[in-house]
Order: sequence, then structure tokens, then C-alpha cells
Amino acid sequence: MGTLARRLAPAAALGGLAIAIVGLLDPALAAGRSPAGDDMTAMAPTDTAAQQGAASTATCDTAETVMGPIVTTRWGPVQVAATIAGDTLCEAHAVVWPTGERQSRQISTYAVPELDAQATQQGVILDGVSGATYTTDGYRESLQQLLDSL
Repeated sequence: MGTLARRLAPAAALGGLAIAIVGLLDPALAAGRSPAGDDMTAMAPTDTAAQQGAASTATCDTAETVMGPIVTTRWGPVQVAATIAGDTLCEAHAVVWPTGERQSRQISTYAVPELDAQATQQGVILDGVSGATYTTDGYRESLQQLLDSL
């Protein structure tokens, strides 16, 4: 498992990533004050190199999309693309999914949006979609290989 995936999986599973993001984006903290109104300037970093490094960190708004490999499943190919900023998985979505047979198209109609939502929230630890086991496995494998390649 790649370093990024190892870092994302526990935080995503426990919701820790959301806590970290909220803490960073809190206006009171950004202004150098605690939520209680206490001045936190003594605790603020004074090193300008550290401040410049924090400012240059990629965000989800500026991140680029990376394509995972195409994974062949019993019912057709699956390929995932993900938007990644630094060590944060911003979004994941399937770009190729099984469409060869009528039943595959019907299953993909409900399974792919659900897998996209699960992957964006949970990373590779997908709950899966009932009736779409092969598509779920292909999705997970494509996303995992994408993360491992970073």
C-alpha cells in the first residue's frame, strides 16, 4: 500500500481529516486568535520560510486529476480518476465502467455514483454496492494502484 493511502485510510475512517481541515480553516484561528478571543500570536510561527511553505501547499481547488489504470473485470473495464492535493484525496470518480451488456449498464447506473461518493469520503476502504461486486473490486483496485503510484 502506498504512503498516501496509508495516511488517508485511518483519517478517512475515523473522520480525523475533517477535523484537521476545520481546524485549519477556522477564521478565528487564521486571524491569530483562539475561538475564546485570546491572542495566540505568541504561538504563531515566526519563521517566514515555514509560512511560505504553508502558503504554497496545494488545495483541492488547484489540484490536478490523476488517472488510475484500467482494471479488467468479468463484466467489463473499470478506471478511476482522482483529484489529489498534497496528501488529501479531494475527489474520486469512475471514468470507465462496465457497459457491455444491458444488465451491466443498469447496475452501473446506480453503482458508479455510489462508489464515487464512497471513495471520495472513505478512500479505498469502500463499503461496496450490493449487486456490483465485480465493479466495486475493479474500482477499488484502480484507485489503490493510482494511490500507490504517487
